[in-house]
Amino acid sequence: MEFSIPEILEKNTFTFAFALAFALIGVSIKVVTGLISFYEEVIIKRYFKRLNSLKEHVNESTRVCDYLEKLKENEVFRLASGIKSSPEKNDMLMEIYLLGLADNRELKRIKQYLKPSGKKIHINVNWFDKLQFLYSLVAALFLIATGAILGGASFVQGTGAGSIAGLVVMTMFVIPAAIVGSDFRTHNTLKRVRLSLLEKGLIANEKTKIMWSFRRK
Repeated sequence: MEFSIPEILEKNTFTFAFALAFALIGVSIKVVTGLISFYEEVIIKRYFKRLNSLKEHVNESTRVCDYLEKLKENEVFRLASGIKSSPEKNDMLMEIYLLGLADNRELKRIKQYLKPSGKKIHINVNWFDKLQFLYSLVAALFLIATGAILGGASFVQGTGAGSIAGLVVMTMFVIPAAIVGSDFRTHNTLKRVRLSLLEKGLIANEKTKIMWSFRRK
């Protein structure tokens, strides 16, 4: 007896609902993270204005003045790049940008996995990060496939309102798929940057992988 895909989903409603809810967890996390980033940006701008006002009341050629100037330089980088980090790490990220290996948007995504190690760069990716990358890929593919299953037939075979409804259904799944898949896109960016840094001899831990390898030796 043959089953169409919608019938199979109907007979496995609980399993499908659980898988869908699990895939959408990543969407919620990304929305909350975006709100936090917006709040931090507002705080950073306020802090920079405060540094400018403080410097007006400090004598030049003093350690306090030098300290405030260094803080201002660090805040300028934060405002320009949207990245909040230590001066040492900021210098490392600026070097990656000046080498043409990543733009500001990409640096913001991969900064948490990079740390300076002398004149080289240490890439720190643990098992949880790898699991997050894998989850991002699987969840995104699941959402895209679900959208295609539920709306694809109506979009291709339907006419008028049916085709529009199918397109809406697919869009409703593609958008969250793009959101939850952002971690895997970060993985691809980190992989590209790592390969470029390897060619330049700038990786401190050359043997460390950013994803599990399933190939047999």
